Amino acid sequence: MSITRALAAIDRGAEVFVALIFAAMVLVGLLQVFNRFVLNASLSWSEEAQIFGHVWLVFFGIPIAYRRGAHLYVETFRDKFPQRVGALFDLGVELMWLAFAVSLMVLGYQVARVAALQQSPGLEIPMSYPYFGMVIGGAYLAIVALHRIVVRPPRTKAPVEP
Repeated sequence: MSITRALAAIDRGAEVFVALIFAAMVLVGLLQVFNRFVLNASLSWSEEAQIFGHVWLVFFGIPIAYRRGAHLYVETFRDKFPQRVGALFDLGVELMWLAFAVSLMVLGYQVARVAALQQSPGLEIPMSYPYFGMVIGGAYLAIVALHRIVVRPPRTKAPVEP
């Protein structure tokens, strides 16, 4: 299996994972509303599950949006440079994304280690589980950043709305 195909499989898996998390959050929310207003019995764990799902959703959504070029990028400043300097500027931006990914992994792991000492009140799971979303999302972001540094995709401008 080539690197490109492996990365495409990882990307597709991350997108499916995010979609499943979102679907689970919607289902848990609907279940909570049904229990509260129809059965008059609130679930003790539903809000906590949605919060934890949101954490994972955000930290997997960052690299997906980055890979697709959907994050904010100020082109006005970059376009003032000559082509070579602009390419160096783009490389600097990619390196900052990589540094952000590494910091997410390191700091997320440190927080997860401390949080492992307590359990969540509703789901009764170690509190390190939600924080590992930062670690794994940071690792995926690092893979995406390294791939972009090596491949150097062409810069595309977002379509202008009429």
